[in-house]
Amino acid sequence: MNIQYIGEHLFPGILGKVFVWSSFFGALLAAVFFMVSFYSKSNRGKQWLLGARTLYIFHTLTLLGVSAVLYFLIFQHYFEFSYVWQYSSRSLGVEYIISCFWAGQEGSFLVWAIWQALIGVILIFNAREWERPVMGIVSLSQVFVTSMLLGVQFLGTRIGTSPFTLLRETIGSLSGTIFMEPGYLNLLKDGNGLNPLLENIWMTIHPPILFLGYALALVPFAYALASFLKKDYVSWISRVLPWTILSLTLLGAGILLGGAWAYVSLTFGGFWSWDPVENSSLVPWMTLIAGLHFLLIARRQHFALLSAYLFLCLSYILVLYASFLTRSGVLADTSAHSFGDNGMTVQLIIFLLSFLVLSGIMIGVNIRKFHEKKKEEILSREFWMFIGSVIVVLASFQIIFTTSIPVFNRIFGTDFAPPANPVGFYNRWQMPFALLVAAFIAFCQFLNYSRNDPKTFLRKMSWPLGISLILCIPFILKGIITQMNHVFFLFFILFSFISVLFNLLFRTVRPRNIGAVLTHSGFIFFLLGVLLTFSNSVIISTNTSRFDLGDEKNNAENLMLVKNDTLYMRGFYVTYVSKTIKGNLTEYRLDFLKRKDGRYVTEFSLFPSVNVHPRMGAVYNPATRHFFNRDYYTYISHVGNEPDYIVIKAIMNPYINVLWAGAILMTTGFIYAFWKRVRARRISNT
Repeated sequence: MNIQYIGEHLFPGILGKVFVWSSFFGALLAAVFFMVSFYSKSNRGKQWLLGARTLYIFHTLTLLGVSAVLYFLIFQHYFEFSYVWQYSSRSLGVEYIISCFWAGQEGSFLVWAIWQALIGVILIFNAREWERPVMGIVSLSQVFVTSMLLGVQFLGTRIGTSPFTLLRETIGSLSGTIFMEPGYLNLLKDGNGLNPLLENIWMTIHPPILFLGYALALVPFAYALASFLKKDYVSWISRVLPWTILSLTLLGAGILLGGAWAYVSLTFGGFWSWDPVENSSLVPWMTLIAGLHFLLIARRQHFALLSAYLFLCLSYILVLYASFLTRSGVLADTSAHSFGDNGMTVQLIIFLLSFLVLSGIMIGVNIRKFHEKKKEEILSREFWMFIGSVIVVLASFQIIFTTSIPVFNRIFGTDFAPPANPVGFYNRWQMPFALLVAAFIAFCQFLNYSRNDPKTFLRKMSWPLGISLILCIPFILKGIITQMNHVFFLFFILFSFISVLFNLLFRTVRPRNIGAVLTHSGFIFFLLGVLLTFSNSVIISTNTSRFDLGDEKNNAENLMLVKNDTLYMRGFYVTYVSKTIKGNLTEYRLDFLKRKDGRYVTEFSLFPSVNVHPRMGAVYNPATRHFFNRDYYTYISHVGNEPDYIVIKAIMNPYINVLWAGAILMTTGFIYAFWKRVRARRISNT
């Protein structure tokens, strides 16, 4: 049946598809040209290089064209396009219209591709004699990422999903649908809209920063493989260090912003729930941390060079694996925010295996050429840096192994169940690793590279050890820390922090690295915030109303408030004052009161809300009041009309500002370290 549709805006969709295909072939040809120019022994190598650069710039410009067309469709509300209809609506504010761009798989792949493309442009001007092999690898990755946007059938297999597919093209049979009408656009007044959970300001920042971190992880991977191609196993280290630090900075920032989003948008009362999608972004960051420290050791002692290669390559492989986990649908039953299967599982596996096999072959072929055996000095900075990095690797393997249980079930036909209580499970496993890492950070503050005198080392450590023991006592006496494993963890955190402080004040090692001091201080502060917050976090809502909530657990953790009633809730009296309806959003005002001189005085108000989406159901948005030493966190678990009542759950999170202060300090340290490396490179180049 040939229906002549009225009013469809077909031209921008066609233009977007032309840009996608042009970008794909530009990346493919650029990869070929870069590698031909690298292997060319004649003067024509420069011509091949010029062609490669031109093709890569063309690839980047056409990718930007794809994004411009997609944003045009979203802002114009052209709902005849499936992607626009699925993720946008007329009721969204501008900030959330922007978020529509990466709300779906196609848009998130596009963001990833654009970041990698722009990084490649920087490398063209920055990599110098490393440009050809490095850009060959970068261009190859761009071929795979851009192919995710093609949306074509090839030999019975679908390659990619196009963001420019018409909505009517996604319907198997048009019979009985609005698409039987030539003027169906008059009936398609609005789009499906964003998932209400994504209607948060953090979601306009978190995804693009996270994908920039993912994209930057490609650069150390590309330099590692390029060093094999060049047979240069030393000079790449100084070049890749700034890129590794930058990737850690932005990937870490993306993870932290995701934690901030989870804290204000999800109802588990914290910023981290060990969700599989959270884990899949954390693990590449951890292996990059290990890779960075192996690089720092390899600059001085080549015995860590193999480890540096392994874990810098593995970090990008794990980025690809994270993409597979979140986009293949394998985590659909275990994660709150993974994508469903859109038919690209095979393509994602090919992408992953191609780079895994490529890096494995290159490491295997070259391993004997760069691996230098050396007798390690046990009492040396590099030895304990190495051991600490190995601990980080073991911790990351524990996380990714458990996270991959659904993958193992799918492959082997098994039926292993993921942890029923993931927070408790991962916390129990990860605490010993974190404790050891804190201890090794402390040791390294008193060790120089190469050989150290044991007596001098012990003398340097004695004061921090004593001070840390003394500082533990108030935490124990005041009941802030009660469990013995938490006491040990607290001691090593304090020992690490005092050791870093001694290094800062008295220069206990030479050379002293201010970037490392700031980063390690931030990391230790972050661990302290995690320990203090989650060992003291308490549910303060208990049902003191006359209504029964059904079972003992609900009555112990929730409070039912009828409008205008005032009930006691652990240190406060709480009143449900009013509700305000704004479109799909209903916002409730809760006053937290103190009784002073026989009357109630409002201490603060919270405004939890419920977003009732017509297609996606109700989403409960928490509200938080921040104080210097604690947060009060409240969300609605049930709403009733007769009488007008709400059931709330309230949590007190203490010391959480210590956690965020540590995160900011750690990020600052990474930024400072990156600036120092870039400055050092510029000085060496001049």
